[in-house]
Parts: sequence; structure tokens; C-alpha cells
Amino acid sequence: PFFVKPANMGSSVGVHKVKTEIELKSALDDAFKYDRKVLAEQYICGREIEVAVLGNDEPVASLPGEVKPTHEFYSFESKYIDANGAHFSIPAPLEKNLTERLQKMAIQAFKTVGCEGLARVDFFLDGNEQIYVNEINTMPGFTRISMYPKMFEASGISYSELVDRLIQLALERASR
Repeated sequence: PFFVKPANMGSSVGVHKVKTEIELKSALDDAFKYDRKVLAEQYICGREIEVAVLGNDEPVASLPGEVKPTHEFYSFESKYIDANGAHFSIPAPLEKNLTERLQKMAIQAFKTVGCEGLARVDFFLDGNEQIYVNEINTMPGFTRISMYPKMFEASGISYSELVDRLIQLALERASR
């Protein structure tokens, strides 16, 4: 199996897990409804881990969170329609050295693509503890129930402090 998804959509809109040639045709048709560019991505059997990043020139990473979908994958339906579509562990139950590797990789990914302010870096972690960067979400959900603020809250930064820091980072960026 592999995934087909629009290159520039979020929230798993237009994303399909493909296992057969027949599924490929309908997956491509749907993905092309949302973007002119479509990605095909290898399926990685493993855990889905997310890390929130905050900053401009010197970003910091939160403790990781783990998404455990109850559907075949973390689809639009499991995110927004099915109230029991996923379970979350914040912080993720990981060894300290693995947590530090994920945080370092999240910051590296954030800097590499030139992010500023905030982003959430999503990873897959296979059974051999091989880490794969899945994607960087440059506009992650930011409600009180979203992963981004919850991961920073678990890291010792409250929601109100997080909002204050984001405002300061925006002002800093605007002054440049």
C-alpha cells in the first residue's frame, strides 16, 4: 500500500490509502480535485508522532505527542467527524534519547524549510525506531483541544503564554 494526497492541502483532505489499481484511479481523481500537484508516498507501518516547534531564529521543540487513529489511518473523518477517531498520548511514551532525537529533527526540519513562528512536524516511527519525517504543518490547529498547544502545555508553556510568545515572534519578524 501507499498514500495519494494533494501536495498543498491540510487536514487529510483528499488523502487516500491505496492498495489496488482500481483504488489508485479514484484516489488520483479525488486528490486532483484539490490541487494540480499530487504526491504518492510510501506506506510506513509504525507510530505517528508529532512535535510542535515555536520560534524564529532559535526555535524550541515541545515534548512529542502520539496519535493513535482508530481508523485505518488518521483521515479527515477520524480527525473531524468521528469523535472517537483517534486517541492521543501527550507526552508520547518514548525513551528520553528518542524524545531528544525527535525534538532535534523537528527543529532541523523547521529551520531547513525556513519556517518562522510556529509549525508542527509529523513523524513516523517504525518498529526499528527508524524516524521518518512525514510532513511539516505550517499552520497547525490552535484550539484548546489541538495537539500543538497541548504539546507545549505538557512542556510547561501554558496556552496564554504560548499566544503571548507567538505575538512577540510576529512582532520580531515584522520589525525585520
